[in-house]
Amino acid sequence: MVDKQQFFLPCFVVCAIFSAIISAQSQIRVDTDPAQVVVTENQRNVSLMCRVGRPIQFCTFTLPSSSQQVALTPGQPAANGLQYFGEGYQKGQCGVTIDRITTAHNGQVKCSVFVDGLSAEGLIDVVVAVSPSQPTIQLEPETTYFEAGKQITAHCVTTGGNPDPQLAWFLENDPIYDGVDKQQDFEQDGTTGTALTLRRIINGNDNGKRLICQARHLAYPEGSSQTSLQLAVSFPPLYLPEHTIHGLTLGRTVDVTLVIEANPKPRTHWTVDGVGIEEGTEQDRFAARVPEQLESGAYNVTLTIAGLTLEDLTKKYTLRASNDFGVQDYTVMLSSLDAEVDESGGVGIGGIIGIVLAALIVLAAVALILVARATGRWCFRGKSTSTSTSNARIGETSDTESADLKQPITKTQRLKILFGRKRAEATGEIADNELAGAPEDYGVDPTVEGKRPATSTTTTTTTPTKDEPTIVYAELELKPSEHSYVAKPESTEYAEILYVQKPGDSGNDGARIPVVVTGGSDATPATDGERPASTTTAAAASSEKK
Repeated sequence: MVDKQQFFLPCFVVCAIFSAIISAQSQIRVDTDPAQVVVTENQRNVSLMCRVGRPIQFCTFTLPSSSQQVALTPGQPAANGLQYFGEGYQKGQCGVTIDRITTAHNGQVKCSVFVDGLSAEGLIDVVVAVSPSQPTIQLEPETTYFEAGKQITAHCVTTGGNPDPQLAWFLENDPIYDGVDKQQDFEQDGTTGTALTLRRIINGNDNGKRLICQARHLAYPEGSSQTSLQLAVSFPPLYLPEHTIHGLTLGRTVDVTLVIEANPKPRTHWTVDGVGIEEGTEQDRFAARVPEQLESGAYNVTLTIAGLTLEDLTKKYTLRASNDFGVQDYTVMLSSLDAEVDESGGVGIGGIIGIVLAALIVLAAVALILVARATGRWCFRGKSTSTSTSNARIGETSDTESADLKQPITKTQRLKILFGRKRAEATGEIADNELAGAPEDYGVDPTVEGKRPATSTTTTTTTPTKDEPTIVYAELELKPSEHSYVAKPESTEYAEILYVQKPGDSGNDGARIPVVVTGGSDATPATDGERPASTTTAAAASSEKK
């Protein structure tokens, strides 16, 4: 038992000491600044720092390419291109300044600090950038001519760089993202490198443009390097929307020019309102020129018009361009207006013609209305004036029989008068003149004494002729009453002319004389044995003339 205790006691002491050392080392923390740095070969005066929170007694550095430690002391001259950097051991700083960077510095640089007989370590990653090769473009398949609509595969490749460069594709100044694979590293025949692959459908717009492979790297003198390939693409004439040529002057020779793109050079044919004109030929006032090349794949196609007319502005112009890869039609419109006016809603030739026609139609309509109004036609024809007389015209003289009164004699009244006269002639007895027609349309107010309606006066002129009807002219004059009365709906004033047989002295039939019967508002039909005053007066006057 005693032997066992003697054995375990030394082991316990050793373990305790070892644990204390480990604990002390774990309490020393080394901060590095920077933790990682990228430098270029031959870069000068690169400084690295290791720092602890207490004073240190000693420090060393170990380079990646060597296992040998280099001790650094403040104030000492540089050794092997390494020199102490910092504010001193008392500040807990242990730094190094590398005079010139070489590939031997690429990797992890280790610093070791000693505090109270204990040591602690810190690591700094140093990356020495090595310039890669110039980027190159590799095509599948290898060709310099492309056809529109076909896919190409291109690889952007660099070798020997550290770290790997960042690769990118451009079409002129526009970056390409679609069809680009992820950048990959490779090794071939002992050479390492990286590549970026592009798969793209070529179209006619790509013709003449540069396909650029760009590599960005810290070690490049300008930070990047690139290589390019100019694309030669065969394609049919490209589509253009309907084109309008503005600012043309009537009466002058003008050029109708359209810029189209095609590769190879297209053949052109103009059509003006159904009349075809081949390139290099003339037709009447129109001449089609041969296409003129501007740049890779672009051509000027011109139609010359001698003495531009207003009719030319309304014609339809069509250009057909074709080559071995396709055909395309283009429509061209002509305008004498400036582009700013036309685009802001200016009126073209068709609009001007429409405005002129509309103005002529309006003027014709106004003229017809004026003529119709002056002649009383159509909607300006007046209504019947037989009922236009109002109460204001009472007192005026009329030479017609009730022509201006509003309500004429009805058919029933006319029948009564007719049959009454026939009956009188059949019996030969007419005692009195019959009063026919409507009474006066004015009613007397029964509550006011002395108020009577207007009276009427009739004057007749007769020219009797023996055994023939006599033509009688009657003039009826209405005089308004000076007394007030209540107006009722208007009725008809009338005068009836009756022919009465006058008995002879010897008992024989005498001559027929006319008798005028008038009606008023207070007139009542005559009874047997009575005769209206107006009738008696007219008869007496007639007898005196006899």
